[in-house]
Formats: sequence, C-alpha cells, structure tokens
Amino acid sequence: MFSRKEFVNSGFVHSVKVPRLYKTASLIVKRVVENGESLKQLVYSSRHKNVKGLYALVVETIKHSQALDKLLKKSKLLEKESRLEPWLARILITEMLYRNKELKGTSKPVQTIISYREKLMKFMDKNKNDRSSAKVIKPRYVRVNTLQYTPDEVIKMFRDEGWIFLQSCSDYESFLETVTNLKDDEFMKDFHVKEMLVFPPSAQFYKNELYLNGSIVLQDKASCLPVCLLQPTPNSTVLDMCSAPGMKTTHLSARMKNKGTIYAVELNQRRYETLCDLVKNTGCTNVKPINMDALLIGQNDETSWSKDVEYILVDPSCSGTGMVDRRNVFLNEQKDNQRIKKLCAFQFKLLMHALTNFPNAKRVVYSTCSVLTVENEKVVDDVLRKLSQSDCPSEFELVDAMKESWPTRGSEDYEIGKHCLYADPEKDQTNGFFVAVFQRRESKGESEEPKKKKNRSNI
Repeated sequence: MFSRKEFVNSGFVHSVKVPRLYKTASLIVKRVVENGESLKQLVYSSRHKNVKGLYALVVETIKHSQALDKLLKKSKLLEKESRLEPWLARILITEMLYRNKELKGTSKPVQTIISYREKLMKFMDKNKNDRSSAKVIKPRYVRVNTLQYTPDEVIKMFRDEGWIFLQSCSDYESFLETVTNLKDDEFMKDFHVKEMLVFPPSAQFYKNELYLNGSIVLQDKASCLPVCLLQPTPNSTVLDMCSAPGMKTTHLSARMKNKGTIYAVELNQRRYETLCDLVKNTGCTNVKPINMDALLIGQNDETSWSKDVEYILVDPSCSGTGMVDRRNVFLNEQKDNQRIKKLCAFQFKLLMHALTNFPNAKRVVYSTCSVLTVENEKVVDDVLRKLSQSDCPSEFELVDAMKESWPTRGSEDYEIGKHCLYADPEKDQTNGFFVAVFQRRESKGESEEPKKKKNRSNI
C-alpha cells in the first residue's frame, strides 16, 4: 500500500514514532490531493486495523481543508516549524481541534501541534462562521456484483441481517425524497441502476463478508452511469482507457456476464496493481489488465487487438472537483490552474484518440468526476470542432445521454450541453459527474438500442 520510503521521507527524524493512524492518514490525504487518487480505495487498501477511524479522520481533514489552510497561514506554524510535514500537521490539527480528541503519543510532531493549541483555537474562533467546510451528505451506494449474486439474492441477505427493504418509487422525485429520509436500518433499490442498492449514510460495509469477498462493490451511483450508457453486449470487445482503480472495469465485466474481452489499460504502476487486485477479487475473468499509455494503443503490433474494439470508455484523470469527499481539497490557485490546463490537454488527446483510431468502435463514452466545464463540455466541443475541420468527416455524433430520465443536463453555454448528462451532488445525491455519449453514424442497429430504453428509468 504505502512504501517504506513514503513513511521515512516525511519531515522529522523521530526518536519516538508518530502513531500509525496519523501517519497513514497524512499519506492518504496527500495522495488524494496531489494525485487525484480515490479516497475510499486508499483507505480500504491501507490494511490499517482501524479502518473506520482512519476514514473518519481523512474525510474530516478534507472537509475542513480551506479552514486548515487559513489556520496554518495565520499562525505561521509551518514557517516556524520548517521540519514539520504539512500533511501530517493538517491531520494532527484536525484530530485535536475539529474532532476534539486528545493527540496520542509523545512524538515531536504531536508535541509541536499541542504547543500551538491555544494559538490555533484563537484563529479558529475567528473563522467559525466560515462556510468552506459545508458538506453534502449523500447516501451509501452499493453495487451488487452480478457475477456472484443477483440483486434479489443480496437483498434477501441484507434483510436476514435485519435491514428493512423499502419498495421502489414510481418517479425520480419521489425516489430522492425517500433516499433523503432513509432511516438507519432501511435500504432500497436505486431508481436508475438496476444492480445498485441505496443505504443511509451511516451504513458501514468494510467488515461485511459480501464486501470482503467481492460480492458487493462500494461504488457511487454516478460512476456507474458511464458503463450503463456504454451498453456493451456480452461477447463484445471493450476498451477501458484509464481503468484504475477498476470500479467501472468490473462493472463492465458484470454487465457483459464475463463474456467477451475487456482491455483495461492503466499507465501508473501502483494504480495498475490496484486494478489487478480488484479484478481478481470480483471474479472478472474476461478482463485483461494492461500496464501502458492508452495513447499508444494501435501504434504497434502488441496492440493489434485495437482493430477489434467495439466499445470504448474514456474516463481520464481529472480535477476530481465533483467528488463530495474531496470538494474542499487544499488548493494553490496558480498551481491548480496549471494542473487543470494539463489535464484538459490530456483529456482532449485521449478522446480524439478514441474517436479516430478504432475502426470498429460503435460507441464511445466520455466521463469525468469533475464539475468544471473546461474538462467537460469544452473538451467535447473542442473535439467535435477539430473533427469537423479534418479532411475526413467524423463518423461519430453526440447522442442524448438519458435525456428522458435524468433531468440535470450540461451547461447552456455550449450547444452540445443539452445532450450531456450531469450528476449534481445537491440535486441527485451523488458525486458530481459528467457523461457524454458518442455513437458511430453507420451503426443503425446500435443507435436503435438507446431509443428502446430511453423511456425506462432503470438501465
């Protein structure tokens, strides 16, 4: 999970070690903010004995990130204590002030933060009306791994555990109202995703046997939508261009009933290993993980399989601004703007590659967990403009994404916005997500399939 080097290269050389909870939490927050990695994936794969406490500490730290930045700036703590690792400092301050807990141990970093307690509290009182720590409370979504059980079988298992199952709602508005008012012992089926169950925010599954053996996957509803809209058929060939940590990849496999082939591509070695672990744990035998740059697919003999690809999922690295657990991440405005420009350039290249280098591709879905139009509508619009200017007219067109059953659409600032889907944390009680669907014009049989389903809520 975390290398020994990561633990060692973190500031002080301690004669007394920092408690592992604090050290692990600081490394997770760092990787979430700097690398855009999945908070939940990092927590659950940390193998820490107190997963619940670790998750709570990490979430609370990110929740108060902007307030923490102000505290550190006003107190000049990091300037005066230059050897104190910044991420660890944020974790310790969160534990001491926002969680109101006594810091454990006698290590140098712990004692340093304790010595600043009164000064930090003084500045915190001045900022107590700061709205930056506001948090959207969303339900706990659980995707049933249909390679192992049907949704009804899992529902029975949860009912046997004492959970109360609520019947489905007739419309989306009623569903959202019911979800908002779920009691701590109630759950229900999702309105749109047929293999998804919805539980109250208090529900915990990290020790549940169904989670441990891969029978259920803790996945936000919004991140299931790209797979639902790609609609790959069993026995088809699918390319997942940026597949780690593997939530969408394993969802694709389940939708395809483990038939056909899914090429799951991931460039980062560590994330590739995480992908392989999830694929193995969920029993996805039709997935072929590949550790390479997706932009090189089709450029050599080793990827000659690219000519067989029929469905492509493009879910590239993004700012993660739609992730509820990361909405208040620590931002350096200039650095963040530079990062977003680089991300947009990469997103443009990847989507262009998907739409121009796979001769048998029928359908391409582009998605991000960002709420920034520059990563969403602008990327899609720029790609369509680029394709329209080429010598060969584009064979793909943008089609409506769940227009009949999903009211939240793209930005009106772009003509293509009305065709795109947005999952809005405040409106839809999910993470923020953007999805655009491209269909090859010649594939009439394929283009008819979405029309058959457009009036159905469940996909």
